[in-house]
Amino acid sequence: MDRAFAYLLACISLAFSPAAFAHLTPNSEVTLSFEKGGISADIVVPAAEYSFASGNEASNESASLRAAQRYLLNRVQVYGPDASRWSAELSQLRFATVSGPEDLLARIRFVAPEDSAAGPVNLHWTVVTAEQPDHFALVNLREGSVTRTIGAVRQASSTIVVERQSSSLSAMANAARLGAIHIISGYDHLLFLMALLLVAPFVAVDGRWAKRRGSRETAIRLLRIVTGFTVGHSVTLIGAGLGNWQLPSAPVELAIAGSVVLTALHAVRPIFPGRETLVAFSFGLIHGLAFATLLAEADLQVSRNLATLAGFNLGIEAVQLAILTVIVPLYIVSMRLPRSPLIRPALGAVIALCGVYWIADRAPLLL
Repeated sequence: MDRAFAYLLACISLAFSPAAFAHLTPNSEVTLSFEKGGISADIVVPAAEYSFASGNEASNESASLRAAQRYLLNRVQVYGPDASRWSAELSQLRFATVSGPEDLLARIRFVAPEDSAAGPVNLHWTVVTAEQPDHFALVNLREGSVTRTIGAVRQASSTIVVERQSSSLSAMANAARLGAIHIISGYDHLLFLMALLLVAPFVAVDGRWAKRRGSRETAIRLLRIVTGFTVGHSVTLIGAGLGNWQLPSAPVELAIAGSVVLTALHAVRPIFPGRETLVAFSFGLIHGLAFATLLAEADLQVSRNLATLAGFNLGIEAVQLAILTVIVPLYIVSMRLPRSPLIRPALGAVIALCGVYWIADRAPLLL
């Protein structure tokens, strides 16, 4: 049993604590535009991520630009409906600061063979993602003055089908996939919720977690906490998308890190016993602003459309519930182990340490 307890703690800790910085890791973008005889791709890759992945210097010196050109042309390809590879012509390439850290900016035009069949094309992308599993690139499609997200590519799914037009249902499904990708890397969101769920089976007595609840009451409290968090981040996600609610991302991210520490300490010793659902809703409002940042910074049509916002939110919820479906039963079963009184505070301490790391990492962003 002791070995089972140690295994449980190690699995949960290792599942979340590595790459604790992943939520703030900058990601790439590629915006596609269909043209006569081909398709153009406007590419934005964070310079720091490019240098790490390629080993090349990020500068506008001739040698550095030639190396960047070779890297991009080897990592971005377009294939026609008949699987023929389209030729690539790089017309723009530079390192520049548009907003925030420096980026690698490029434009590649892919030219279709003369005998290429009409139909959807396949974009194959391994820029940075081949070296960094948590990195992804948003794929956008520009049609006139409208730009919409059609999906994302990452190490596990490096090819995406691109069609000139897609149905509302297809756009919603793509938004759901994007939401799922986002929450998979959102360790801070998941750990905040997990810290609240740790106390669901317990009742605070004289400033300590002592009495245990029955299975039915525990399940009800779990449902209330998850629902509170879901409603909270849904409100601000929709408000940010449709109502243009905005806050600077740095204080939002810092507040999220603080929420992780606060709820983790609550799991060790009661701070707001009986009010976990209200706390989940309140901090969910802040977490929703962070979810919206990914969309707002890219100024994507998905952030201003109710159907695609719903899809993005559904993707978040699907992954969140899938993870909790595995973790929560495991945690409840672990309550029967001989050393079960140590599990809650031990997990709370691990989560609190992650939150402290995030605070230290994000605080300089306010300066």
